[in-house]
Amino acid sequence: MTEYLVLVKLNPGKTIDVLDELRRLPDKPSQGVDLYYTLNIFGTWDIGIWFDAENTSQAIDFVQRKIRKISGVTDVHTLPTFPHGRMSKRIYPEEEVPQKTEKKE
Repeated sequence: MTEYLVLVKLNPGKTIDVLDELRRLPDKPSQGVDLYYTLNIFGTWDIGIWFDAENTSQAIDFVQRKIRKISGVTDVHTLPTFPHGRMSKRIYPEEEVPQKTEKKE
């Protein structure tokens, strides 16, 4: 599965309403999609939504039908991401995982 980060811009007068709507989303908001969490962002974007999807079509469907339709969402930007934490366990057998070296003073 590919993980995605959706950056969301909001109408400032609807922030609380949008947050409430996002909190009501189930862990599996649509077929093939697992919602991890939402987060507040300060700056150009207001909220981030982290999820994974079995395929690109399911990711697009989730963003278009569930996120963009929320009243108060003014813009979204979807980024496919690479899951570094989980991939290191898949790439290296346990005995071959690179170890961090300690600095000697």
